[in-house]
Amino acid sequence: MYKLLILLMLSVAICQPAEAQSDHQIDLISEGHRFTEGPLWYDNALWFSDIPASTIYRWQPEGETTVAVRPSSGANGLIVDTEGRLLMAQHQARRIARLNSDGTQTSLASHYQDKRLNSPNDLVLADSGTLYFTDPPFAVSAEEQELDFAGVFALHNGELSLIDDELERPNGIILSPDQSVLYVTDAYQWKIYAYDVTADGVSNKRLFAALEGEYDQGMDGMAVAADGTLYVAGPEGIYVYTPAGELTERIALPDFTANVTLVETDRQVLYVTNQTEVFRIILNHKK
Repeated sequence: MYKLLILLMLSVAICQPAEAQSDHQIDLISEGHRFTEGPLWYDNALWFSDIPASTIYRWQPEGETTVAVRPSSGANGLIVDTEGRLLMAQHQARRIARLNSDGTQTSLASHYQDKRLNSPNDLVLADSGTLYFTDPPFAVSAEEQELDFAGVFALHNGELSLIDDELERPNGIILSPDQSVLYVTDAYQWKIYAYDVTADGVSNKRLFAALEGEYDQGMDGMAVAADGTLYVAGPEGIYVYTPAGELTERIALPDFTANVTLVETDRQVLYVTNQTEVFRIILNHKK
């Protein structure tokens, strides 16, 4: 049985007060890990990575956490493809890989212009079949790094193309609900960039939002609601933005908030990887 934590969360904005206050129910659902990442709601369960433990876990609503994949080659971000196969951004193997039904793994992307990727971090799959991912050098030393930049990439029909090589540490990546906008966080610039996605490719890079000041931790993974609301894992919890880039709320959490995913049914539920712990946040939107 997991512990239940009920915390009062005040809506906090960086520049101005939020319009409303919300009381959210926060449940600690899994703990005792080393560094959790990559939350994914799939097959009525939460899948998440523990990068240093090279393990992917599966948490079921009944409260049981079990090992799903070990070793995972330091998997970070997780998604599933159209056939329900797990796709992993692997730090140790420095690649994007697919987990096959027989337990074997297939490399989907490991090199760009004959140079090894840094340490693929987060990924998102468009309905078009294009896979977008970030590749910061978080898990490689300067001596191991073959690319002289940290990139944002697109993989389509087996062809890898570079979208952006000017971010310092590209980290979280997500698509808008209509898939017309790609969002990417630049971790230690504490910025979120937006790009237009069209049939011709990705263009029109622009600053979507930024935090003021500097923090010990960076901006990380993201989730997006059906109405376009963006939930961003940041240095002091979850930052909530409108589709126009207005910060409306900060849901405070302890330690390092690394990533977040959203489940929407008759209510909205966030699942958050928070260093050694994983939280479930049942959102309560007051009108």
